[in-house]
Amino acid sequence: MKNLLLICLLLTACQGNTSEAEIARLTNYTTHYELVNVDPKLANIEGRIYDSFVQGIMTKETKQMEAIGEQLAELYQERQHKLIQYWRSYLQYYTAIYHMQAGDAKQSEKACDQGIAWMKALSDKNAEDYALLAMLQGFGIQFKGMRAMFISGTIKKNLKKARALDAENLRVQFVSGSNDYYTPAKYGGGKEAEKYLLKAISLPAQRNPNEMLPSWGMQEAYEMLIKLYIKAERWDEAKTYFNKGTEACPNSYMIHQLAAKLVGK
Repeated sequence: MKNLLLICLLLTACQGNTSEAEIARLTNYTTHYELVNVDPKLANIEGRIYDSFVQGIMTKETKQMEAIGEQLAELYQERQHKLIQYWRSYLQYYTAIYHMQAGDAKQSEKACDQGIAWMKALSDKNAEDYALLAMLQGFGIQFKGMRAMFISGTIKKNLKKARALDAENLRVQFVSGSNDYYTPAKYGGGKEAEKYLLKAISLPAQRNPNEMLPSWGMQEAYEMLIKLYIKAERWDEAKTYFNKGTEACPNSYMIHQLAAKLVGK
């Protein structure tokens, strides 16, 4: 019955005056999941990827990340579902961060490039896809030397597409804010980060809770917003959003570690 209803909605949208953005919202990962039972192996995949990254940092090895990568590769070979490729690319992002923190820039770039290649190859990208692609490109830009300016323009285009498809997506707004935050002022950065980050923390992590679908971005948005206010010495706002952030994400090390910078302010 759900499948029939979705098909009717899509046909109506295509025949009427519905915008591309409205059509795209009908075909996000939530509806993809409803149409195709991806695989229970993806249960809590986001949390498992992050936990494997933390474990890797603590043990200085990548066994758990590699094991998840192998599982996802096998699953993608079986099912060829774009959501599986999304999570493979998300794992590459954390693998790239791991190698960078370990001092291996070459392996970090390699991991990031692989994630970018997988996301670029996806057809009919939705807002979630463009947001993750832009985040990977934003991390990888540090390795690209003279090509950085060209890549910066590509990131902005991908984020513009993401916002056109779904401006009410937490990850779309967070990555938009992050990109502006890290863009040097001489290249026009720093003007819109606050706006995007405030929008991000006002949005739900997911519209329809599902442990197979993306939910990241809330604690990252709070952390970056607090850092923005600290950098600008806007201490009252920094403390206000620190309190809001710890309430919204009580277990976030990323946010709690900023407490020391607010003492006495």
